[in-house]
Parts: sequence; structure tokens; C-alpha cells
Amino acid sequence: MHGGFNTDKRWLKAEMHTHCNLDPQDHGLCRFSPEQLIQKAAGLDFEVLSITCHDLNVWTPDLADYARLWGITLIPGMEVTVEKKRHILVYNSDEDPKTLNNLEKIRASRSDKTLIVAPHPYFPGRSCLGGLLKKNLDLFDAIEFSGFLVRGLNFNRKSVELAKKGFKPLVGFGDIHYLWQLGRTFTWIYAEPRVESIIDAIRHGLVRVQVSPLSWIEAAGWWGTTLWRTLLPAKSPPSTSSDKIEDGRSFGTPQESMESQRIHIGQ
Repeated sequence: MHGGFNTDKRWLKAEMHTHCNLDPQDHGLCRFSPEQLIQKAAGLDFEVLSITCHDLNVWTPDLADYARLWGITLIPGMEVTVEKKRHILVYNSDEDPKTLNNLEKIRASRSDKTLIVAPHPYFPGRSCLGGLLKKNLDLFDAIEFSGFLVRGLNFNRKSVELAKKGFKPLVGFGDIHYLWQLGRTFTWIYAEPRVESIIDAIRHGLVRVQVSPLSWIEAAGWWGTTLWRTLLPAKSPPSTSSDKIEDGRSFGTPQESMESQRIHIGQ
């Protein structure tokens, strides 16, 4: 401490909605390991990362130590399925994801150390919360501004409006399935590089969202690659060699210069 301020706090670059080849649902799309994801994130100057596989917590002390070697604080996280099909991001929970299969069980599992986020709530698709978010707004600590947006088409608008009306922090995450998505939409968090401090900062709205929309070509590439990999799923995990990291940009163009906008809660 110095002069009443914690000098360890700073703006941390964070991505907390990612998947990898261990994901029970999306392993065919995400042909990179947790270690490869960590390496790629470190190369883009991220200091906070969470690997949120569907109904699986891949966090381990060894993986957290590995991330720390790359300058990254790894947040335990998972994208759980509730009410048979809806998705919710749950962080720093000791619960088995299979026990968090409805909203009331998630509500009962909440504590001061956990973080509950509504991912892409108003996007089209059965996995999105839609009207359930507003009906259960008290359950959530924050609402996601999804990085899957293109110029002229943004399904995040209702999320932004609800976050303002409900006084909920808005956090920008990329829902990473391909490594080229990293660094497009993400969140700056004012915190110490510790799990507890990061979660507390998000809860208190000490966040800034940085957005770079995808081009229509990139969005088409995302869907094209996804369709291809769904039809021809991976038969084995990718190499863990860092020189063989795959970004999945099989249909896209070289990334355009980033056009960013910052969204400040309450302004």
C-alpha cells in the first residue's frame, strides 16, 4: 500500500470466454490445446484468460502454473448448460458442472468468490438465454457483449440496454473457437493479477470493453470453417508444438487494422 492506494492494481487485458480441443461439445471445431491457447493469448499481451469448455472445468493447478509462466492469470471457468439447452458462464466454482443444470441450482451455488455471466444472451439460437435473463437478472453478476458481431449486424444491443437499466457490468468476450478471434473483442479489468481480485473488479464494474467487429468475410469464414469441421470432425488432438498452432482462418483474409470503440458502463 502507498498513500491509501493498492499499487498492484492495473488495467489487465482479459479474455474469459474461450474453448479448446478438450471441449466435450466443440472439440471438433477447436483444434488447439489449452497450452496453445495460453501461448497465443500471451503473444497478444493478455494477462487474464479463462478456458470455458461446455460442461467441463479444465482448470488445474498445473495448467494455472503453466499460464503463470506465460504471464497469464488463469481463471477457473466453464460454460454450463441449464434448463436443458441454455448456456451460462460460471467462474471460480467448485461445483461439478453436471449439478448446475438449472437456474435455481446455480443460484444456490453462488458465493462471494464466484462470478456468473450471461453469454451472448440475445443472439438467435436455442442456447441463448433470451427472456430468461431479464426474469432472472439478480442471478447474474455481469452480461456479455459478444465479439461475434459484424458491421451493420449487432445482436448485443439488447444486452447493452439491459446492462444499463439493470446496473450490471458489461464484459466483452470473444467466444473463442478459432485462435484468430483472440484480440478482437475483449475486456480491460482494473485489478491485481489474482483470481479473487479480478472477479471482485468485474462485480464492481471496473471494466472497459474494447470492440473490433468482424468483417463479413471473416464471419463467413467462421461459419464456413465451422460447417466443414462439423462434417469432418478432428480424429485426434492437435500437436502441442507451438510452431503448429492453427488459427482456423481457412476462409478469411488477413486481419484488417482494428477499429475499436470503448463502452463505459454508466456513461
